[in-house]
Amino acid sequence: MKKIILTCVILLMLLPAFSQDAGEVSRILEKNTATYIDFAYLVASQTGMECSPFEAWTFCDRFGTFDFDTPGNRPASAKSISYFLMLNYGQEGGILWTTFRNSRYAWKELKAAGFWDAGTDPDSHISGRELVQTMNRFFSLRPEAQLRNPPPGEVDAGRKNALLAHPGASK
Repeated sequence: MKKIILTCVILLMLLPAFSQDAGEVSRILEKNTATYIDFAYLVASQTGMECSPFEAWTFCDRFGTFDFDTPGNRPASAKSISYFLMLNYGQEGGILWTTFRNSRYAWKELKAAGFWDAGTDPDSHISGRELVQTMNRFFSLRPEAQLRNPPPGEVDAGRKNALLAHPGASK
């Protein structure tokens, strides 16, 4: 009897942690336009981090893939998400991706691999549902993909000020 009660108490304590994660993903799924913070949250969740969406954004910002003037709540585009995935997960691509390593060729590589629908505009804003589906496709088709370690060192002043200016930041 004591074991059953103890098990129930532990399950009740764990339930809010799991529901918070599911609640955040549900919130992303319902959005008509996903943001970079939503994308960062899915990346951080895939690594096993338990964090707020803003903490996930600051984690992904350490990679330096997005311009530091890009606000986290700006709508995400297929091209910039492709660039982050190809660059920071160390994905190999064709000659143009290998030579230039820019967002246009990252998008083309993922589109050719079937991550983006044929009619997807690279600069279009994607919905939360499309974002989650794309992340699922990426990790389903490339299970060996591992997020590289962010560059070491102190964050430069411009990037740090841009992060602290975000409404979700606590100074």
